[in-house]
Amino acid sequence: MYQVSDEYKDAMKAPVQRFMIDGTIGTVGFDRDNLLADSFSITNQCSDNTRVQIGTVYVGELDATFIGVPIPRYSWKDREIKPYFGRYTTDPLNPEKIPLGIFRIYEAQWTAAGVVVKAYDNMAKLDKACTVSSATGLPYALATMVCENCGVELGTTEAEFSHFANGSEQMAMFTENDVETWRDFASWLAQALGCFVCAGRDGKIYFRQYNQEVVDEIGDDHRFVGAEFSDFETRYTGLSCVNIEDKTTSYYGIEEDDGLTYNLGSNPFLQYGVNSAKEALRQQVLRALQSIKYVPFKVSMIGDPAYDLGDVFRFPDGIGDGDALFCMTKFSWQFNGNYVMEGVGENPALMNAKSKTDKNLEGLLSRTDDGGIKYTQFTNANEIDVGDGEHVQVMLIRFIVQKTSHVSIEMTFDMDVETTESGSYDDGWIDDDAVGTFRYYIDGQLIDTLEPVHTWQDGTYTHRLRYDLAGVEATIHNWEVWLHMEGGSVHMDQYHMNVVIFGQGIVADDFNGTINVSEIVPRHDFLNIKTQFFDDVDASVHIPHGAIMEDRIRKNKFTNIFRSFHEDISTNIALMIFRPSTNPAQVTTTATVQNDTWIGSGTIVGGDAAYVQTISISGIDHIAAVSSNAEFLCSSDDGETWRGYTVEGWVEDAYMTRSEIQEITAEQWAELGEKITIRTVIEADASLTMLTCYGAYVPEEENNA
Repeated sequence: MYQVSDEYKDAMKAPVQRFMIDGTIGTVGFDRDNLLADSFSITNQCSDNTRVQIGTVYVGELDATFIGVPIPRYSWKDREIKPYFGRYTTDPLNPEKIPLGIFRIYEAQWTAAGVVVKAYDNMAKLDKACTVSSATGLPYALATMVCENCGVELGTTEAEFSHFANGSEQMAMFTENDVETWRDFASWLAQALGCFVCAGRDGKIYFRQYNQEVVDEIGDDHRFVGAEFSDFETRYTGLSCVNIEDKTTSYYGIEEDDGLTYNLGSNPFLQYGVNSAKEALRQQVLRALQSIKYVPFKVSMIGDPAYDLGDVFRFPDGIGDGDALFCMTKFSWQFNGNYVMEGVGENPALMNAKSKTDKNLEGLLSRTDDGGIKYTQFTNANEIDVGDGEHVQVMLIRFIVQKTSHVSIEMTFDMDVETTESGSYDDGWIDDDAVGTFRYYIDGQLIDTLEPVHTWQDGTYTHRLRYDLAGVEATIHNWEVWLHMEGGSVHMDQYHMNVVIFGQGIVADDFNGTINVSEIVPRHDFLNIKTQFFDDVDASVHIPHGAIMEDRIRKNKFTNIFRSFHEDISTNIALMIFRPSTNPAQVTTTATVQNDTWIGSGTIVGGDAAYVQTISISGIDHIAAVSSNAEFLCSSDDGETWRGYTVEGWVEDAYMTRSEIQEITAEQWAELGEKITIRTVIEADASLTMLTCYGAYVPEEENNA
């Protein structure tokens, strides 16, 4: 969060907020009068739309439509926009300002509404071709090299780098890499440090790490309706990294590995050194990921651009959880409009049901070479027996493909077949054919379009099968083959079943300790099971007999127990409601109406703000208002003087906020006068939907008038 004063923080939570905006476009200044209403917005993020990430290098974007800015045609592009947001605190004339960043215009279009501008922050300057294929040094020196080559300044200090994961380690970039731009270089470097990269408000480049330090608590009275909070906490307990040299992947996890796995891909800064040195670097990144323990959310509110990416919040009250941590990974801020902040993340409960082999294989999905045909061979490590009438799994292979492609599976079985004899010694023995039916399963689903059936006599056979899988998606797959025998049995010795899987980008792994157990339950016939049930029932008529209870109570005297009763009952059933569709004839106004709401105009300071004024009413008990940024005045002399209630009583020209006028008691209303007129002052950013006066009524002389 940008460092602001305590008065600024208090003003952020005030019921009535006053703010401004100005800045420069090159050397030309602008303010809110040069902006089309609701057109100025800034959007940025440090993760994608699904999960919390490190190594991200997103570019911040500014969108605005400017009016009446004296900049000639064809000279807008590449000008720098330096906007400032100001909030009025204790001084109503001098706002406290904060910078919103430095943006360079990449596109400007002249329209009837104004000049529509799209600008990006200095992260876009990193999109220059990287001129080095390898580099060695401390992370601070490597980051400085990136900024110097892109014409920007590094904002993170060397001391701050030393607190990052691997921040004090000598790092070298592996020569074989996919780095094309300096932004790619910064991305891989930040990932090796457990950070993300963004442009600061001063235009400098900053490396930032996730943390658990809460910067603000936002209660439900400051959140708009529609906030969303997930029912899980995002956390990482494992990490995988591709080894570029041998095209394998390594997995690292904490002791209680029951959370998400972060895939580092083929990070070129985590490749050099002996295995123990590489493991130490990667374990440092895993430790940095332990700070990520956030609940995903999405909140819309008035908000303030003082918040930064990576800030951590609490959301007590309402549907929020005051004990959980919420990290902002994306925001969209609109001047004089909504501020939408989001925190993303995946559910560990849906992601952790994977074996260590699955996690290792997943690291290869986007990094291994996918251009050629890959062949992977398998064989049986144990003997296989399938008896007569049995249905046995003879093959289970786990493999992965890195992109949607065609996969072929060729299977060879060397088997000994023994048929089952039928008949008797007297009548003779008959050898029936042994019938074998093969059934294929992919990811647990039966492929019912092909079930090869073969018949054998006694003997040894070599049997070959092939199946082609079309459109295999890029993920982990299980291939199963089951054999059902009738009229005979099959035996296969060790290594007598051989399988070849081939296709583009095929990856497989050794046995990982996963054991699949199956059991065939024989059919049970319950048709011939018979039993009898006997029961005795006695039916008779029972006539109920009445019961009489008596009790003698001694005479009690209640003399002097009760005296007199007094009860005061009062109620306020009178009320008056003022809104555009209710009592319009009893309201004087200079405001316009939109969606049954009075919309303000002008400014209070300029004396040209719109107002909504009631007729004179009596008997006010208290008042409730539905408004935004409106202020209130009251008069007891038909508008000759206007007053507001303060700690000193009713003071002339003292504007009241909505909360202040709603706190006035019936006694304080009586002090003002018998007949009261209420004026609601609504400037350009204010509105009034409804004003309710409880206990109020129109005086008789007003009705007669």
